[in-house]
Formats: sequence, C-alpha cells, structure tokens
Amino acid sequence: MNLKQSKGNFFKDTDGNVILDLNCAQPLGYNHDALINARDSNIYDRFLQGTVDVSSLPPQDFTDILADDVMPAAPQGLNQVHLADGSSSAANELALSSCIMQYAMKNNKSNYSDLSVMGFSKAAHGCTVATLSCSDAGINIGNVPTYDWPVSDLPKVVLPFALNEQANMAEEERCLESARQTIAQRRAAGKDVAAIIVEPISSLEMRNATPSFYKGLRHLAKQEGIPFIVDETKSGMG
Repeated sequence: MNLKQSKGNFFKDTDGNVILDLNCAQPLGYNHDALINARDSNIYDRFLQGTVDVSSLPPQDFTDILADDVMPAAPQGLNQVHLADGSSSAANELALSSCIMQYAMKNNKSNYSDLSVMGFSKAAHGCTVATLSCSDAGINIGNVPTYDWPVSDLPKVVLPFALNEQANMAEEERCLESARQTIAQRRAAGKDVAAIIVEPISSLEMRNATPSFYKGLRHLAKQEGIPFIVDETKSGMG
C-alpha cells in the first residue's frame, strides 16, 4: 500500500491501482483533512505526535476536550465515553470487563469466574482469550484455550427480504428463543450470562439479521438485566 497517496475510502497500491477499501482500518479514512490540518494544532502536538495514556494520567483540560469535541457526536441518551488503547480487541475487552463487573455488583456475585459472556456465531470480536471466547470458533485458528462461554445462533436470513419475510421472522424468533434458553440454563447452573455481545454485520460471512432481531435481543437483555454490547466492526467505512 502507498499510504501517502491513499485517500478516504480508497487506498493506492505500489503499482498505482486505486482500490475501494470496505474494511478501512482508519476511522476517518486515509489522510483525512481533519487529521492533516490538525498537525498544526496544539491538540496534535499533545496527543497525536506521541503516545499519551490519558486514561491513567489525563491532562487537566481533558474532560473539557471530551465534552466539547467528542460528546456532541454521541448517540442520543449516551453520556459517557470510555477509552481503550485504540485496538478493537482492547475496546471489546474493556466493554466485557465493565459489563461483567456491573452485573456482579448488581447481583451480589463475588466470584467473577462463574460469570460468562454470550456471543453469536460468525462473530469475530478480537484475538484475546476473552474476545475469542465469545466469538465463532472458526476464527480461533491457533486453538487458543478459551473460557466456557456460550455462543448462540445468529439468524441465517434468506434474501431478498421482501419475498422471505415469514421464513426470516421464524428464523429470528428461533434464534431469540435459543438465546433466551441459554441464559436460563446458564443461570440455573450458576454460570450467569453477565453480558451479551453481537455484531450488526458478522465478521465471518458478512451476515446480518433484520432490525427486529437486534431490537428483540436488546429487549431480552434488558428484561434479564444483562448489559448489551454492540461491536460495530463491519459497520463503518464500507
């Protein structure tokens, strides 16, 4: 890749070919003007020029920076931001840890090792032990030992949606019921599901259900008092 000549959603290879990158690793795209122009700013000198661990040693005006520059872009109803080191694995690890601790405190669970996270098939949430444990077994090509965490079925809907509405509704309801049963079985065994994590578009096979499934899953999580994590791996640049 020729990073200097790559721009936005497109990267240029060393032969000069321009290629649309649907899995762009840069949140703002390649060589975004906002970042290029930031090089002359005080923010760039303080935060982008070198590595700054703002989680453990934030500057005195960091809360103002978050309030002024980050929170206006937050989805309605969300008023907090948590910082990871920039990798998707670390961000998901942080989300999993936060949810497990919250669930444990709310339910007076002193032994965190008995708690689990429920993921879904065809998902890839990261390469750490915890994120592999709630991902599809197919991504664990190194056979890394994982936790005994449940992975529920992601609906396999049939396209086009309009011609297969009834079949897709039945498939999504089946998967929701399977998730509901998994939560009940784990709770009965003393291995409560302390968090649910799902990708809107799966990393493997690029699968996605209809909005009804994700809303139903969110409703189930709320009903059961389980934190609900949405990992938007494939929902960005492409």
